[in-house]
Amino acid sequence: MSRSLQGDFDRTLQRLAPEGGRFLLGVSGGVDSICMAELFRRSRLKPSFSIAHVNFSLRGEDSDGDEAFVRDWATAAGVEFFTKRFDTREYAAGKGISIEMAARELRYGWFAELLAQHGFDWLAVAHNLNDAAETMYLNLLRGTGIRGIAGMKEISGTTMRPLLAFPRQRIEDFARENGIAHRVDATNSDISFARNRIRCEVFPQFAQINPSFLETSSREMAHFAQIEDILDELLEQKKAQLTSRDGDAFCIDIERLAAESQPGYWLFRLLQPFGFNEDLISNIEDSLDGQSGKTFCSDSHKVIRDRQFLKVYPLAGNGPVQVDIEILDIWEGFNPRSEDGSVLYVDADKVSLPLTCRRWQAADRFRPFGMKGWRKLSDFFTDLKLDLEQKQRQSVVVTTDAEGNEQIVCIAGLRIDDRYRVTSKTKRVARISCRVQK
Repeated sequence: MSRSLQGDFDRTLQRLAPEGGRFLLGVSGGVDSICMAELFRRSRLKPSFSIAHVNFSLRGEDSDGDEAFVRDWATAAGVEFFTKRFDTREYAAGKGISIEMAARELRYGWFAELLAQHGFDWLAVAHNLNDAAETMYLNLLRGTGIRGIAGMKEISGTTMRPLLAFPRQRIEDFARENGIAHRVDATNSDISFARNRIRCEVFPQFAQINPSFLETSSREMAHFAQIEDILDELLEQKKAQLTSRDGDAFCIDIERLAAESQPGYWLFRLLQPFGFNEDLISNIEDSLDGQSGKTFCSDSHKVIRDRQFLKVYPLAGNGPVQVDIEILDIWEGFNPRSEDGSVLYVDADKVSLPLTCRRWQAADRFRPFGMKGWRKLSDFFTDLKLDLEQKQRQSVVVTTDAEGNEQIVCIAGLRIDDRYRVTSKTKRVARISCRVQK
């Protein structure tokens, strides 16, 4: 069995990385990762590799014991060793995420740093067939669509999973037959974690129904992956037909979406990358027949149900506004309308410096360029058919008059106040550009 596993591993490694390269191995000290390290060490291909171990500080002395064990293995094997310690609980609490998610972010973030700093070509992790099946069933329960049940991939960017085709039992047999010591994480049997419950309670039941359920699951994941590839190609066509861009808004045409034979599916595929889960997307779909103005938020984006479109905005766009103002002498060929709409020009000698920038307020009013009368900003925005998010994002540049009263010079990126317009008598201009800081 051991000789066969080594041969299969070597063939897999040669298939995945025919040109070799430098490998960084993520090794926890558990049976899967330490066996992967041994397979690399014993490979006839003689790959160049180093070891990286993360101490998550979650299990006290046991975590330190894992680190010492992996360090000793690397020293005995004569392999370069990297390690880093994190306070995972503090990180999770600070970001409001689960311990599992925090550990994943910390682990892969550090691995990415090592790859960049030391010129590794590949990150190898020890996910096996059981891990892939567990992930598929977890995703099926959570509702992640085809992408979630297509399973893990052997290659994802620079991340390689050379054990993905091998069931955990085969890896454990290899360790036992070759006397390979490894660490045991007692939390792996804690069924309060969903993955552990599937592993310890659900999979044994599946095995009684179908002893080959892992192999069956593997074939099904391969089929789902093929379907995913086909749908991804079709999705690009649908994006061209159903979506457009309006500044930083990703716009979905409601009427065109409704004309699709499966509008719910395409809405799911279009919104899922922005962090919207199945329940939220279902609520958004229900809103399509209602009035405009409804807002739905994920952790990173918001959707506005506007008149003709669903508009997706990044939440980061509500950051502080920075105004850049430059006083310039009029130059030959100057044209106040020649630049991008985000830049506006006013007569510098008609304003009192310094100019400041702030969010607009309900009572604000100004005299739009080309008009003599006053207009409330709220009405002006309605005339422009701005959606709720676009209205909330608007900022104004203000000055003070001779009596010290605040006056609006312009709506950033939209329109100047007619009182401060550039004329044939203008000698100097204030070049005004505003941007939202991320």
